[in-house]
Parts: sequence; structure tokens; C-alpha cells
Amino acid sequence: MSMGYLLAWLLPWATGTGICLALNRGRRRPGDLAAALGAGFLLGILLAGGLAGFVAPKKTAEAFARTAPWLAGIGMLAWAAAIAFRERAVMAGVAPMRAGWRLLWLLLLAAILLRLDILASEALLRPTFPWDAWSAWSVKPKSWYLLGHYAPYVSMQQWLADPDLAVRTAAIWDYPELLAWIEIWFASAAGSWNEPMINVVWTGVLGAIGLASYGQWRALGVYPGLAMLLAYGLLSLPLLDAHAALAGYADIWLAASFGLAVLGWLRWLRHGERGQLALAWMFALSMPMIKLEGAVWLIVFASVTLLGVLQRRLRWLLVAATLALAAILVALGGFRLPILGLGWIHVAWGELVIPALGTLELHWRSVGSAMLSGMLTLPNWHLLWYLVPVGILMRRHVFPPDRP
Repeated sequence: MSMGYLLAWLLPWATGTGICLALNRGRRRPGDLAAALGAGFLLGILLAGGLAGFVAPKKTAEAFARTAPWLAGIGMLAWAAAIAFRERAVMAGVAPMRAGWRLLWLLLLAAILLRLDILASEALLRPTFPWDAWSAWSVKPKSWYLLGHYAPYVSMQQWLADPDLAVRTAAIWDYPELLAWIEIWFASAAGSWNEPMINVVWTGVLGAIGLASYGQWRALGVYPGLAMLLAYGLLSLPLLDAHAALAGYADIWLAASFGLAVLGWLRWLRHGERGQLALAWMFALSMPMIKLEGAVWLIVFASVTLLGVLQRRLRWLLVAATLALAAILVALGGFRLPILGLGWIHVAWGELVIPALGTLELHWRSVGSAMLSGMLTLPNWHLLWYLVPVGILMRRHVFPPDRP
């Protein structure tokens, strides 16, 4: 492993952690360090990819060398702010765990680390394997890296009509390119298009999900042993593990951004921490830049946050008014709506027209039984879906009130 490749991991991690601690004004609650390390890894990698797309389109093989100074500068400013504006701990005293819970905590941590090691070994074992990964998601970054510069991708029709040899096409030619620049960041740091060295970052994202979730749950008041148990349950979800082992899809990045956005928003709701709200929106706004479907998840997040700040009566009034207005506009022939990452979409009776995806037919599809069967009975079942109702009923015990 070269020093440059190691720095490609550590530099974004340090920068993102500094940003998280600066916005949080230091380590103020139990779990803040774990939350900052986990969320900081993802935030730093996203920032590195965004900067690489800005400063290195003409020299993709030099993306790491051209981006690293900018990232280091942002990191130093973030750490300076974290130190200068830190505040005292809100909950300094933490009750020690009992011996049984401490042993369970250590065993679960060991199991998580073992799982991450196995998944990383799978990612390092072979080149890009999943169909959509090598046929779609990795096409742009691989071509740009091997060409040495950015080249535009257009639709198949435009490609056939354009005699310019520099123009290219792909199955998802119009998808966001942030993930592509993240791959270029690691490839340029490794010194070659080494797919296993790029794909193992997916395991890092999975570890960041677990670390950040554990830290945020602790800051929300969940006890250490239970928080570690929840983290183990989260990281053992079959679909998450599959996306880490068979790396190359954008879904795990989207899931991480959405999950961390929700956890940051929950901390703002519970403790009124504006820095956590800022972090939540950073992750939420990154979703359309990861994948087109991220725009839909951004709408979901924005809608829930809006409803969350309203009184119950106003929530129902807003929902009813929105549905009534939409029904009237659809009855009159439909309406257009600007959506970040998707452009202007047209909503009409029975259909949804999205420029990048085409026309989607809207009608009832009887998939409920298949969904429940997949979650509860098929070989990929997971205890989470059985525990969710129990967790909802016991949420007041899982999230105890703040101690003075």
C-alpha cells in the first residue's frame, strides 16, 4: 500500500471529522467522538470527490495531488474552528457499564470488526463484479482516468448523430458524477486503475455507518450496550453487507447519507443542536449528487423535517391542503414541479414524467405480500423486521429522558 493511497483514506477522514466537531462545538455528549469519526469519514470522502471534479477534470490521473492541498486546507480550518469554538460537555458524567454489558459490548465490537474484515477481503478479492457497477457506475471514472481527462457523456441518440470522437455514451450517461470522482480520487492516489483498491472503500462506508450510528444513538441517550447491539444489528443487514462485499453500486452511499441526515435531525429535535441540523442538511443535499433517486429521498427528508417542526393540527392541515391542491391540479391536466437533481417533472393522472427517467405509470401494484415475505420469511430475512414493532413500543425506554 502506497503512502498516497493511505493518505487518500486518512486526509478526507481527518477533514470530515474536523468539520463535524467544529459544527458540534467539540465533544459535548457521550458518543460525539464516534459520531464525528463515522460521519466525518463519509463527509470527507464526499468532499474529496466534489473537489476532485472541480480541480482535476483536465488531469484526472493527478486528481489526488491536485485536490489534497485544498482538502488539507479545509481540514486545518475545520480543526482550528473545532478547538477555538468548543464548548463544555453537556453531559459530563456517564454511568459505568456493568460487567455483563461490558463483556457483551466487547464481544459485539469484535464481531463487527470481524465482519468488516471479511467484507473487505471479499471486495479486495476480485475486480468490479456486479453488473450495474461495471456496466454503468464505473464506466465514466475508468474512461476518464485512462484517458487522462474528463470527457462528456451524452444520450445514445445524440452520440449516434455526433461525429465527434470525444463524445461518449453509456447506460446511465446522465446520472450524477460525484461517485465517479470519488473513484478517481482513490485511483489517482493508488497510481493506477486498481479496482479492488477502489472498491474496498465501500466497506469503509459500511463501517462509517455503524460508527456514526453508534455515536449518534449514544448522544441521543441510548445506553452503551444497547447502542452497540443496535449497531451490530444494523451492520448485519443482508442487503447492506451485499453492497459492501459486491462493491460498485451507489446505494450504500445513498443509504449512509440518508441515515446520517435523519440521525442529525433527530439530535436537533431532541437537543436543539443547530450544528447537527447543519450536518443533517449537508448529507441530505448530497443525495441528489450521488444518484438521481437521491432527489426523491431528499423530498422525503425535507417533508418529514417540515412536518416535524409543526404542531399536530398544522401538520394535518398542511397535508390535507397539499393533497387537495395536487388533486385539483391533476384534474385540470397536471402540473410541473422543479426537483433538485431531476429537473422539471410533470405530474398527471396515472403518470409521472421525469426527464432523466422517462414516463412512470402510477397505479396500484400488489407487492405488499412479496415485500413482507422477503423481509420475514425468505433466506435474506433479518431479525430487524421482527424487532421494529417492539422497538416502537419500547421507544421511551430506549431513549430515556435527559439527565440533569
